[in-house]
Amino acid sequence: MKRSRNAIFKYTIVLGAAMSLSACNGIFENIYDAPIETEMEIKENSFSQVKTVEYTEWAYINLSERTVTTVKIGEEYESQIPDKWDFAIHRYDIKTNEGAAYKTTYTSIDEFKATGKLPKAEDFVEDEWTTDKIAIDMSGMMDGNIIYTESYRNAVLSSWLDVNTATMPPVYTMSNQVFLIRLKDNTYAAIRFTNYMNARGIKGYIDFDFLCICRTRTTTMKPINKNETYIYNIIIAFFIYSNLHHISTTLNLSHQRTCN
Repeated sequence: MKRSRNAIFKYTIVLGAAMSLSACNGIFENIYDAPIETEMEIKENSFSQVKTVEYTEWAYINLSERTVTTVKIGEEYESQIPDKWDFAIHRYDIKTNEGAAYKTTYTSIDEFKATGKLPKAEDFVEDEWTTDKIAIDMSGMMDGNIIYTESYRNAVLSSWLDVNTATMPPVYTMSNQVFLIRLKDNTYAAIRFTNYMNARGIKGYIDFDFLCICRTRTTTMKPINKNETYIYNIIIAFFIYSNLHHISTTLNLSHQRTCN
């Protein structure tokens, strides 16, 4: 009977320890529990559940092609970075591809679009080279030892989510505001982040809405329409062909006159 009580006591300790470890998941974000996979979904004007769980990866996003390419951090993986990308996410940090960002006061893309205007070029903030912002190893966090990697980072875009680690568990607060990105090709995109976790509460699954914008010679703006772009390309091609044909005909006539 004594042995039986000891056995029950041992099992109680094991069960209690297991429950304690499970409870820690909410505080230390998946240190003990393996991340639960969530299927990413990309629509015409939104990305859902972009996985940024790992500290050792960047998720490179191409808005026009609606693609996400995940690449590990390190010189040996740099060849895997896509040639075309607009911005990249590491956990909650963001960098642009030679772009710049602006934080609006609007909390709706439609509300921003209704203004029909873009901020001044000098109001956009470019990326900065950092050595202590992009964490790649959090295993020594409790001892104050966090390993960072050198990388570009856009402070404005990275402010979409504030993580207050002064308390445990950390407090996450989204800005809910619309951000503008001046892309590498000098077009623009409006971005509004709407979520940072999956349905199970696992953090590192990001949702955002977006709108691609082209800027005219004035300060007005309009959304980029794929059909319009296709029509414009046809018109331009026809114009070039017509002019080349005219130039060719003129040269031939001139040559004939010279020969006569």
